[in-house]
Amino acid sequence: MPYPSKLKLLVISNPTAGKQFKNGPKLPERICSIACHVDYQATQYAGHAQELAKDACHQGYNTIIAAGGDGTIHEVLNGIILSGQPGIRMGVVPVGTANDYAYSLARRPACKEPFSQLVDIGAMTTAGYRRYFANVAGIGFPGRVAELARGMKRLPARLRYTLAILRCMGASYQTDPIELNDLESSSYLMISAAVGMREGSYPLTPHALLDDGLFDLLLVGALRRRDIFRYFPRMIRGDIPTTDRRIQTDRKSKITLRSSKPIPLHLDGEDPWVNLPSTLSTGDFQLEIEIIPKAIAMELVT
Repeated sequence: MPYPSKLKLLVISNPTAGKQFKNGPKLPERICSIACHVDYQATQYAGHAQELAKDACHQGYNTIIAAGGDGTIHEVLNGIILSGQPGIRMGVVPVGTANDYAYSLARRPACKEPFSQLVDIGAMTTAGYRRYFANVAGIGFPGRVAELARGMKRLPARLRYTLAILRCMGASYQTDPIELNDLESSSYLMISAAVGMREGSYPLTPHALLDDGLFDLLLVGALRRRDIFRYFPRMIRGDIPTTDRRIQTDRKSKITLRSSKPIPLHLDGEDPWVNLPSTLSTGDFQLEIEIIPKAIAMELVT
C-alpha cells in the first residue's frame, strides 16, 4: 500500500466512552510529525461515527482515528469500508471500558512506521445485508450477553459482562439449533468467530492473530448450567477446556450458519440487526461470516 508523505487526519471521538477530552485526544509526536492536517469531531448519537467516517473518506481524509471503545471502532471501520474509498488508514485511541480490540493491537510486533501494518477484518452477510467487524462475531449465548451488557454501560466492562452472563444463566438460558458449514443441525450454546484475542473483556481466543487470514473459532455445544459454572473460571483466563467433547476450537476463513429463526448475534459487542431489512426478521435465514485478509492498515495510537 503506497504510503502518503503526509497524513490528513480526522479524529472521531465518542464523548460517552471512558476518558473525556475537551478538544479531542492529544496525539503522540510520532503521529503528529507525519500529519499535515488534523481535525476532530465528536459523535452525537448511535451510528454517528459511521456517518462521520464515511463522509470523511469522501472529503479527502486519508487517515481516520477512532477515539472510544469497541463500539466506536466498529462504527468507524464500517464507515471506511462502506465509503468504497481505497487506501484509507485507521487508528485506535482506546478510551472505552473494555477495549478488547486494542488489547490485541497492543500485542502485535512493533513497527517503526505508523499505519503500515495491515490487519484482517470480518464480514457478516445475510440475504444481501452486509456488516463488517474488527474483533469478533459472537453467536447464540454471546449475542444474548452482549444485548444485556449494552444496557449496563455505566459499569466496568468485566463486571458488566459477568453480570450479563449470570442473568443469561437464568430462566432465559437456552441453546440454538444451528446448521454449521452444511453439517447436520446441532444445538450450540455459543459460536465465536474471532479476529482478536478477547470478547467481553475475556481472552476466549488467546492465540488469535490479527493478520493470519483466519478466524479463531470457539464452538460450544449444549452444556448444562452446572458445566458452565465449572468451566467459567478457566475460560475467563483463556484456558479453554477442550477435553470436553462439547467444546471445540478451530481455525477457518469462512463459516456458514443456518437457522429456522433469528440468531442472537453481536459484532464487536454491537447489535448488527439495527438496520436489518424487515423481510429477514422472521423465517429461515442463513448467515455467512468470512475473513477479509489484510483489509486495512491499523495503528494503536497511544
